[in-house]
Amino acid sequence: MGTAGAAGAVYPGVAEWYSRAEEHFVNTTKFMQAVVDAIEDNDIGALRTSCSALHDEQTIGLQAHLPTPDPALTTALQSEINDFHAAAHICMSLGPNSTSADLEQADLFTQQAIDDLKAVNDILVKDLS
Repeated sequence: MGTAGAAGAVYPGVAEWYSRAEEHFVNTTKFMQAVVDAIEDNDIGALRTSCSALHDEQTIGLQAHLPTPDPALTTALQSEINDFHAAAHICMSLGPNSTSADLEQADLFTQQAIDDLKAVNDILVKDLS
């Protein structure tokens, strides 16, 4: 068993926690794809709608399931939620007068959120195996 909060430590209850929170991970993937599709279609209305849905899924849906039984998982999830929150707000504010700096900032937070999501996944794989 690892140290408290270390990935790979045994945390009873993670499987049960995940069964309750899993829908938010599935929906996050769906809404992220909708964001990509809206960008590819150059549809600002669909982009704002998708970003809003992603924001709510993370900051309301997933946030309601914190803390988790594993402190490291909770920390990684909170980072993910915070970065998706920032990215979604920038995304929802984009419009015809947005600058390349606005787009770069949205991309930066989105990439950080994706990196956080990968860290969450790595911890979940260890906790659930």
